[in-house]
Amino acid sequence: MKAFKKLLIIGIAALLYYLSLFLSEWVWGDAEFSFDVHWVFFPSGIRFILVLLALESGALGIALGGILWNFQEHPELGIEFAVITGCIAGCSPWLARKLSVKFLHLDHEFKEVSPRTLLKISVLFATLSAVFHQIWFFSQGLTENFAVSLSVMALSNWVGTLLVLMTFKFIVDRAPRRELDS
Repeated sequence: MKAFKKLLIIGIAALLYYLSLFLSEWVWGDAEFSFDVHWVFFPSGIRFILVLLALESGALGIALGGILWNFQEHPELGIEFAVITGCIAGCSPWLARKLSVKFLHLDHEFKEVSPRTLLKISVLFATLSAVFHQIWFFSQGLTENFAVSLSVMALSNWVGTLLVLMTFKFIVDRAPRRELDS
């Protein structure tokens, strides 16, 4: 039963991330700064939430959704490109979470998370993701100006993450509260 639950979480994470990429493409279309660098990239916020909530299962789901998306969107670049890009998408938020626990001394279970904590983690995540993606894209000859594309990608990841976090906060604040019986 535990394995089934884990597979279900991975599948849901893959689907959510894939759908967020689809929605982002629908909203922004071809308005890219450079190869796969968007002006606002809200799927990064979905990655952030999935890894905070589902840990390694979320990261694996993100990687699978990213692999499918990249192979579908860039078939000319091959399966190796899709696999590595998907793995970067899944591993970077997972690594940011691990680094946050170790170096920012955050609670491993994130039971008490303040807005300041989320801000710190989101900046680390957005930057780390952009660095890994841009190193990969630059090594493949897909990015001409590494520093500028890195800066725009980090900022777009961060803005997208903030938008998703604010949306979740809005939803949680509006959700009906149930009182616990004593």
